[in-house]
Amino acid sequence: MPELLLRSYHEVRGALFRPEAGWDVPVNYGAFDAEVLAVRRNAGMIDLSDRAKIRVTGADRVTFVDGLLTADVKLLTPGTSAYALVLDDKSHVLGDLRVFALDDAFVLDMEAAQKDALLARFRKMLVSDDVTLEDLGPCGHLEVHGPHAPRLVSAAIGADVRLLSVDAVESFRVDRRRTGYAARIRATGEAGYAIWAPGAALEDVWAYLDRANVPPIGRDAFEALRIEAGVPRFGVDMTEDTLALEVAPDGAISFTKGCYTGQEVVARGTYVGHMNRKLLGLRIDGDVPPARGDRVTLDVQDVGFVTSGTWSPAKGWVIALALLRVDAVRNSRVMFIDHAGWDLRARLYPLPFVRGSG
Repeated sequence: MPELLLRSYHEVRGALFRPEAGWDVPVNYGAFDAEVLAVRRNAGMIDLSDRAKIRVTGADRVTFVDGLLTADVKLLTPGTSAYALVLDDKSHVLGDLRVFALDDAFVLDMEAAQKDALLARFRKMLVSDDVTLEDLGPCGHLEVHGPHAPRLVSAAIGADVRLLSVDAVESFRVDRRRTGYAARIRATGEAGYAIWAPGAALEDVWAYLDRANVPPIGRDAFEALRIEAGVPRFGVDMTEDTLALEVAPDGAISFTKGCYTGQEVVARGTYVGHMNRKLLGLRIDGDVPPARGDRVTLDVQDVGFVTSGTWSPAKGWVIALALLRVDAVRNSRVMFIDHAGWDLRARLYPLPFVRGSG
């Protein structure tokens, strides 16, 4: 099982690990609430170096990648990025990723669990295109989120990122041979940056932030932060059984670009202006978070199911994302969630649960 390049740094900070997608990753470093609240009040850093990076080069790379993704890749210029979905012909969600535009290439950044399936799909789509797909292998990938992240990241990488707009990218020198990239993102609702570099562990960036008392956060806290922000995750809230318009985050789909896989179904759904199901927020009574797949009922009628649930340190109560029948839950009446034989009371709550600094 591969290990993160900064494994020893995590061990020094007392990290507990678990396997995810073939990697051993930090679950937490201590108190769950403290990790979440550090991001909401100041800043926190997370090592996501298990994420995969695919470089796309060749004369036809723009049209090729544009036909694969829901973002308008034609509009990307070097120093920009975009979050996008990968769809099948029926607009079911097959994956999600961030595409970085470099001077002579695109880099597709995705969760490790998605790499094999998406890379196989992309290769299958190649016909006579002048395009080369290259797995970049281990790449350092750190993220910093929180109200103080702009100042801290600027100091850590030696490049001013404080005025970057969302999705903009700033490059920096890792060393004499390697270039790194910092993209402004909104994965938690707070000001956030994805910092990555091919073939580099980014030890200097981690060490600087550690000296600046930026606490590391584990995967459990990061999951809670993204649920608080109402951000869906592929494999959990978005799957091959969900349609793009049911679950797509704001800005993930361009409604003005030309043809891409799944576009016709998305266009029809947009024209109708109505989806039977949507990903919605729920506030849960009690202290027990529901689990993915727990059924949601209203007046004994099945109206959907939970996709993600967590205790929210920022709100002080349990929250959940759920894929629900829109017409059935239009009002704010009490619903029930069947969790391991317990009936949890729930009401609709507007997303995001927490509005951050981002």
